[in-house]
Amino acid sequence: MTEETRLDMWAGRWESNNTPWHKQHFNENLLRYWPVVSGGRENLRVLVPLSGKSRDLGWFYRQGHSVVGVEGVRGAVDILFTNEDLEYTVAKVPEHDGWVYQSIDKRFTVYVADFLKVQAAVIGTFDVVFDRGSLEAIEYSDRAGYVEIIKSVLNADFNYHLSGFDYDPAAKTGPPRPLPLDVVKDLFKGLHVKLLGTAECPAEAERFKVETICQNTYHITRQ
Repeated sequence: MTEETRLDMWAGRWESNNTPWHKQHFNENLLRYWPVVSGGRENLRVLVPLSGKSRDLGWFYRQGHSVVGVEGVRGAVDILFTNEDLEYTVAKVPEHDGWVYQSIDKRFTVYVADFLKVQAAVIGTFDVVFDRGSLEAIEYSDRAGYVEIIKSVLNADFNYHLSGFDYDPAAKTGPPRPLPLDVVKDLFKGLHVKLLGTAECPAEAERFKVETICQNTYHITRQ
């Protein structure tokens, strides 16, 4: 899938308000696992890939951290900043062929760009990556490129929180696309992958019309 086709597809979903993945409240995994992810550290730099209009960005910001999102659909970012009620600036980012929205205090930033074009030299490096529904949303063929970018923006002492659905891939086509433990370990070779928990998701099984589906939560760190 080309960049234009990929972004057009997601833009169409946002324009038609067909975004069932969006949560109206903070993600339950964020609230449950944040003490483990943060290790009690303050003033962290947090990356949220494919951030949409997620309220989680505002949660990080109001905890005193600096948060950076990357989202391919500009309309979603407009909604996000309106909802967060922050003063902000907007500027072009030629390196990404996109835009950057940033709060006046520069602690809340969202790049409007195709994530697969993001450059570490532009967005910087991060202590934490909060990936809820991002890696599982992209095409299988884009996973290696996505992981390569993620690895390029990690600080030495990082924690990558990853959650994704796990189900029989023969039961449906994505997105979301399944992220079982063996696949995650293969994608992140050279890093330590720990499965923290698995929760059955009957409501999602009904929505996706599959027999069973669960959500896996992983933490990925240095060896």
